[in-house]
Amino acid sequence: MRVLDEGVGVIEGRVNLGVVWRGDRAVMVDSGLDRDSARKALRVLEGEGLQLVAVVNTHSHADHFGGNSYLVGRTGAEVWAPRLEAAIIQNPLLEPIYLFHGANPVKALRNRFVLAKPSPVHKVFDAGPLGLEGFGLEAVPLPGHSFNHTGIKVGDVLFCGDAVFSRRVVEKYKIPVVQDVGAHLKSLEKLWKMDVELFVPSHAKPVRDIGSLARFNLETTERIAGDVLALVEEPRTVEEVHSLLATRYGLDTQVAQQWFLLHTTFMAYLGYLEESGRVRIQLEGNQLKWVASQHAD
Repeated sequence: MRVLDEGVGVIEGRVNLGVVWRGDRAVMVDSGLDRDSARKALRVLEGEGLQLVAVVNTHSHADHFGGNSYLVGRTGAEVWAPRLEAAIIQNPLLEPIYLFHGANPVKALRNRFVLAKPSPVHKVFDAGPLGLEGFGLEAVPLPGHSFNHTGIKVGDVLFCGDAVFSRRVVEKYKIPVVQDVGAHLKSLEKLWKMDVELFVPSHAKPVRDIGSLARFNLETTERIAGDVLALVEEPRTVEEVHSLLATRYGLDTQVAQQWFLLHTTFMAYLGYLEESGRVRIQLEGNQLKWVASQHAD
């Protein structure tokens, strides 16, 4: 475990897991993808002589709460989660359901990457101080990547989850998953202005200055929005937008799960553009199409 501040550390990995301890009692921020991730984290805590009393989740994507069930079963720890996100953590099938447009999801969406084991949620929280006595944790809303994505602040350290993506992640995936583009942009601006000594993203190294990374994410998001807008200068279905933009970005989707994640992200961009008045829905020939407002009939 890497110590970041007095009583604050991080277990670095594919998903960085926060650790806050007071005496021999510890809280984890997120739990990783599955029981293997959680088991490794628990060994680290036990090696430090720490007893896990709670897991605080930043949001409801499987790689952030998939280890909850194992940790609760082994330690009796409580699970704390943001409102709305808690519903999916308790009922993980909701994630593949929304990815599959609300219908009974196909087998390709029933794997550990989008369908974690159900976890109890003992406490639901909103913005502000959390009631975990003695730990000094504060919930900081950072929505966008998911609808109620929440950072966890302790002293001068902010565990900011997936509110910001590393350059490596963006370069690899080209179009990172976002569920509310407008909220994501506002969260990036908020991060940029926050007076915090150390930022700990879930998929990037801890940094003292988040400015350059936040700006990179802002520019990436705005560029994708501009590319989506350019594609609907003539009416197109979301499937056409998906195919054309993925091809332009050099993506070759071979896994159905990744296709659905991208599809949801494209819907988020179209919804953002529609909300800002730059795009409108057009129904013709029993097809729902999207078209730039200045080109709409």
